[in-house]
Amino acid sequence: MDKIMKKVKEFILKFLDKEAECWTRLHSNDLNTFNNCVKELYSMAIEDLDQGLEIFEEKELIEEDNPTIYKPRHLYKLSSYKNKNYGDIWVAYTSIKNPIGKPNESLLVDGFIIGKFQNKFKIIGIMGIKLNPSTMAVMGWEESFYNPSDLDVKKLGEFLETERYFEPDNYDDFSLEDYLKDK
Repeated sequence: MDKIMKKVKEFILKFLDKEAECWTRLHSNDLNTFNNCVKELYSMAIEDLDQGLEIFEEKELIEEDNPTIYKPRHLYKLSSYKNKNYGDIWVAYTSIKNPIGKPNESLLVDGFIIGKFQNKFKIIGIMGIKLNPSTMAVMGWEESFYNPSDLDVKKLGEFLETERYFEPDNYDDFSLEDYLKDK
């Protein structure tokens, strides 16, 4: 693993840990700790992605007797690209948030696009799987509504390399095939 891919992997794993921590803290008794956690998560992404991360600062929390302890998403693979607008970018292919079970019991669901700004890694875009509305079959990837307008997930740029960590399940006839692609 080259140095830069190792650093990107460390960044995305830290991001996924922080995301899981925020979801867990949503049902805690400590509003300030929750809101600070969300601010830390936001600081790991470009400003326009706040709503795309789907977790927001709150004025009051919902208390639960047995709150869910969220686990970080599974990171399946990390791919590197040379993008005409953003330079070097990476896509982290992940499972759903709070996956239950082992990595090979989950599917590819989201991709977090990472770029470097002011010498810091940041989430610059999000992509998710596109489902056929009538059959619910996976049709490929689609970009999040909150991505910058010049970030096209169908044209990420010149593919450079990929590192694979865990094979996902394939009961959707998409995840394993996409995982094995050099993209």
